[in-house]
Amino acid sequence: MNHDQIVAEIQARATQRRGVLSHYCGSALRCSGDRGAPDLLCAGPNGAAWLEVKTPADRLKPDQTTWMYTLKASGQRHYVIREAQLLDGTVDAILDTLAAGQAELFRTEAG
Repeated sequence: MNHDQIVAEIQARATQRRGVLSHYCGSALRCSGDRGAPDLLCAGPNGAAWLEVKTPADRLKPDQTTWMYTLKASGQRHYVIREAQLLDGTVDAILDTLAAGQAELFRTEAG
């Protein structure tokens, strides 16, 4: 799978979980701010996770490493995702964790 196919699959899986949102900027040329921000932001009732998507030969660039350590230092979830993590259940576990607690959240909102 290429980079965009992995991103699309993660977003499709996020959509399958109630209350989980995802955002992908696509082209870094259209985004502003500090370089190296993770590809995907996924958020749900039980927090948020930043996902940097890589193909097998790709490595983190220095700016991406800075983002990774800064996010982790601030208590954020950051993951480097490759096709293998789609196959071994890692991505599903991340998204399930974000969705956890949704029943309680929606029950509270409903009164």
